Amino acid sequence: MNAVELGLALLLVVAMGLCVLAFRSPRAVADDLLRHRAAQREFYRQRQTELQADFDMGLIDEQQQRELNAELDRQLLEENAELSPPPAQRRSVLLWASVAALPLLSLLVYDQLGYRLDLKLLAVQRQLFSGERPSEEGLQRFEALVEDILQRRPETTELLVTMAAIRRQQGDYRGAVDYYQRLSQLYPQDADALAQLAQARYLAAERRLDGETRELLQRALAINPDQATALGVLGINAFAVGDYLLALKHWQRLLGGLDARSGEAMVIASGVNEAKRRAIEEGKLRGLMVNVALDAALGDKPEGVLFVVARATDGNPMPVAALRQPVSKEGEIFPLRLFLTDGDVIRQGKRLEDFAALSLSAHISRSGAAVRRTGDWVSAPLRLSTAENEISLLIDSEFAVGGEAK
Repeated sequence: MNAVELGLALLLVVAMGLCVLAFRSPRAVADDLLRHRAAQREFYRQRQTELQADFDMGLIDEQQQRELNAELDRQLLEENAELSPPPAQRRSVLLWASVAALPLLSLLVYDQLGYRLDLKLLAVQRQLFSGERPSEEGLQRFEALVEDILQRRPETTELLVTMAAIRRQQGDYRGAVDYYQRLSQLYPQDADALAQLAQARYLAAERRLDGETRELLQRALAINPDQATALGVLGINAFAVGDYLLALKHWQRLLGGLDARSGEAMVIASGVNEAKRRAIEEGKLRGLMVNVALDAALGDKPEGVLFVVARATDGNPMPVAALRQPVSKEGEIFPLRLFLTDGDVIRQGKRLEDFAALSLSAHISRSGAAVRRTGDWVSAPLRLSTAENEISLLIDSEFAVGGEAK
């Protein structure tokens, strides 16, 4: 017997004990009955005394006294009849019937709701993940058990999420839609559930965004404007139809909420850069091309985040604009070509053309922080006019303690 079954057995024993206590011994019941009847007799005597006093004072006549006494006698007889104890044999039958029915009813409900299947599911999970790779047969047994449980308990959230994830991994997006649909019905105000349903619908429709899917994405963003899945899908769709400015709007918002060193951030940052390039080529966006190269003398590039920072030449230390691009040892090939646009401007209400000249620098932060730290790779700052369209930066030194490059 495992811990769950043992716990259930103990709870059942406690419940049966409470059942037995509910049917107290005949002696205890008889004692209660005697006390109640004594209280009734005392009330009867007091009421008779009050009626006699009323008659003596002339408040009631003899006829009224006889009628009220008769009514008092009738009430006493009725109450005594209601309090008659059931036969001991009947009580005994009720007691044992209740005690026997409780475990049977508990087992019936336990099986009907599929909780016994939960234990089987747990055993199958342990078998599946005991080896390096789950077997196909094991996965099929797992899915069959999950489906059986969901038939009995259709609102089991964790199993709906599990099956949706399995269908996605199998590439069965239509199958995943069904589970996400059920989740969204259970949690209509959950932005994640709505966005995941929309994404599954989008992928099942071969990356076509219909009206219902778009409405789901808009609902998700109305609840959570930074919902990552919704922003990603809308950005991908906008890019696919050639609306690069809209793709930038969604992807840049998404990028701001991601860990700068995550794999997802790398993908989104590359998409942002490509959308900028295409929008600039179409003349829909003005931007500065920034070529960033590494000095081979520094060795193999570290993992971290590349920052390109633009500052005004008026002495204000606050950056005007900034780019960030995750880098990995096996990933980006330098020199990188990045694009600095008005969308990267940090100062509210400003554009790049509002500054006559800018000073640009680049550094690779090993920690992912924008502030330079010892060991980061840095470039020398270069000044340029905002009328220029291109600049090249060379990262050729390592930042040292005290702010000196070495």
